[in-house]
Amino acid sequence: MARIYSKKEYILFVREMRRVQREEEKYLAYRPKKDDPNKRSLKDRIPEKTYNLLEGAFEKGFRLLFDKGGGIIEKTGSIDKARMRFEEFDASLERMVHPDTLRAIDKNASSNVRSGKFVGTADGTVLGIFGMGMPDIPIFLGLLLKQCYEIAASYGYDYRDLDERKYTISVLKLAFSPDEDKEEASRECDDLAGIMERGEYFDPELSDQDIKDIAGVLATEMLVAKFIQGLTFFGVVGGAFNYRLMGKVSKAARLKYKKRFLYGRMLRCEGYHEAAARSQELPEGTEE
Repeated sequence: MARIYSKKEYILFVREMRRVQREEEKYLAYRPKKDDPNKRSLKDRIPEKTYNLLEGAFEKGFRLLFDKGGGIIEKTGSIDKARMRFEEFDASLERMVHPDTLRAIDKNASSNVRSGKFVGTADGTVLGIFGMGMPDIPIFLGLLLKQCYEIAASYGYDYRDLDERKYTISVLKLAFSPDEDKEEASRECDDLAGIMERGEYFDPELSDQDIKDIAGVLATEMLVAKFIQGLTFFGVVGGAFNYRLMGKVSKAARLKYKKRFLYGRMLRCEGYHEAAARSQELPEGTEE
């Protein structure tokens, strides 16, 4: 039985939540200094047939990985290591909440971000040498999912749970949403996190539209990048492209899984009222 945290411990969680919210505000407000109008117009110039072909390949790749790809993604053991490290930190939190433990959890997640980017860049370079065709799509998606799963494990969430697949998709949608859609994608992610942490009912099954939405934004991301580089449809993607996409996944995943983790712990705190829990509002008087 998980213990109830004290009011003093609650304040520590709240202060940590305020930090991640400030970081999230910067993330949502960020816009590239050089916003190339030609890049924006490329989205409208992508051939429909090419887009539909790649979107369909991504849809099939996601279904394959969600249905049968877990063992392949986890074969390196890095997700297990992140999970075991979190269990050590969680045991410490069950004894006493200390800022050092919360920082150690973040450090564990950050180390997985760095290692995930390295692997993604290395594999992307290999794909770049040989060229990337349709059979390589599951490998590419596997790298993105592995990065997300490692960060999830660093905050105590197990991607093998059926419920978690929907949240994984919501994090990926945030990562690859256009700047103008990020706030809405962020709210959707938070809404789902709140429902899951409060133990409320939701349908965990991924709908065709869930898969189609994330496949669509990824297809656009890849095609725009390839058109900018002047590459043919089956040309080289390369490690730099993978590194950029891995960076997007790691940033969104680290923010959202940390925020969800803190919110879940706050729900277990003495005096945390249901009204505040449902709105995810933080009380006054807990600023740093």
